[in-house]
Amino acid sequence: SVEQVTANIAEAVQQFGPSPGAKKMMAAEQAAAEEAVRTGLYGIWRNASNGSDFCGRIGPQSRCFCGHGYGQHEWTAARKEQAPACTKCPCRKFKYIPRRPEEVGEWWLPRRRGFDINLWRAKCKCGYGHDEHDPNCLRCPGSGGKYTSAWLCVSCEGKWEDHESLWESEEERRLTNRPVGQAFMPLASTPGIRQAVFEHQEGGGARSYSLPHRPRPERSVRLMQERC
Repeated sequence: SVEQVTANIAEAVQQFGPSPGAKKMMAAEQAAAEEAVRTGLYGIWRNASNGSDFCGRIGPQSRCFCGHGYGQHEWTAARKEQAPACTKCPCRKFKYIPRRPEEVGEWWLPRRRGFDINLWRAKCKCGYGHDEHDPNCLRCPGSGGKYTSAWLCVSCEGKWEDHESLWESEEERRLTNRPVGQAFMPLASTPGIRQAVFEHQEGGGARSYSLPHRPRPERSVRLMQERC
């Protein structure tokens, strides 16, 4: 049954804990949800074609297509624009982009010796990272093409260009029967798993199964760095 599966997952999380990448992703989602509840403005990354609520929450730890963080984008006082503009580059509109390989199904990358998460970028089919493209028209460097994701969203299996970044008020979400307040928190629909995940993060707990640090990157990581 669904209840038994949920209980088994909660037990596994309590025993072994979430993976390091999952911890980071859950922390970012939690921070975004808390900001939404505090401000009444719900930032979401949604697949516009499949009817789902969202694939990710937009908040303090989110990254824009231009390469800068959400905190480096500002709204005008009236907030009449569709999205905040960047204060560090010509980007006129925040466009959510995954900042961890786990978000695009590349969960194995952080486990590779020498992999640097700070250098990872969600790449285009042209081979360049998102932040090497024009932040407004999305033009590829050195060609007339536009950014086309070479990856799929792990939540909906859609491409980046199938998604949109948008902000909704609490009232707008209530009118469409979408979750607000505490119901907008990560894993709110599975409180047993939520409790196991976040209590484990706060308390530390289970031993780590990560590989020890090694100064020299493995061959696959070196090749990735050489191509960047």
